[in-house]
Amino acid sequence: MKKSTIALVAAAGTTAVAASIPYFYRQNTDLRASHYVFRSPKVRGALDGFRIVQVSDLHNRELGKGNCHLLGLLEAQLPDLIVITGDLVDSYHPNPEKALQFCRAAVKAAPCYYVTGNHEHRMSQERLTQFLRRIEDCGVTVLRNRAVELGPHTTDAEGNPKGEGYFRLLGVDCQQGKTDTLQRLMQKRDPEELNILLAHKPHYADYYEKAGVDLVLTGHAHGGQWRLPLVGAIYAPGQGLLPEYTAGMYRLGKTVMCVSRGLGNSSFPLRIENKPELVTVILRAE
Repeated sequence: MKKSTIALVAAAGTTAVAASIPYFYRQNTDLRASHYVFRSPKVRGALDGFRIVQVSDLHNRELGKGNCHLLGLLEAQLPDLIVITGDLVDSYHPNPEKALQFCRAAVKAAPCYYVTGNHEHRMSQERLTQFLRRIEDCGVTVLRNRAVELGPHTTDAEGNPKGEGYFRLLGVDCQQGKTDTLQRLMQKRDPEELNILLAHKPHYADYYEKAGVDLVLTGHAHGGQWRLPLVGAIYAPGQGLLPEYTAGMYRLGKTVMCVSRGLGNSSFPLRIENKPELVTVILRAE
């Protein structure tokens, strides 16, 4: 091959790479808000219209200085509740300060609840215990295989709770998603009460459905990392190639599962047609 031809090919390749950089930059930094509506006859009273904002798979990332872009978008969703569904930190970049800084700011927008992901469980037990303690020091409630009663903070003129609208929020550790832990938690449920589960891995969907949860909020799949036309998601951890559960709402019998595409990346740093996502789920009476 002539030197002139080689130079021409090299120049064309360099130009193509340079032209693609803005595209890939936007794919990984152009934060989007997605909105989903969950309807159920168990959504009653003041709970109708309740807004849950889901943060998932942040992986120690900053979207804007001090996560200002993420926090601004979060506040714009007018959350009644913020839930963090795991991988707040990244085991490959273990310094948690960015994640903790985000938590300190997020609790000012709404009450925050958190469950662990697989990256948290890659820490030593000592470091994980210390990290969870620091999360709670930020004002975030850690749900480790337990349930709490929550509802809109509405009262009448005398300060008494106003109307119906309470629900049960459950959280399971990433490692407990397919054990009998969730079954035990659900044995104590009121069949007329709404049960919402925070869990990290969507590929345990069969266990969530079997337990009888009404709504599950998960992440972990990173949206399938690459999403291609006519193909969809390419790969997700725990599901492999052409994964089934990667983004959006899925109905599993009487259970609905919402999977966030997540906000950060981990060992594979590049997203294609799969921009970082902040999820808002709005509860509506059926």
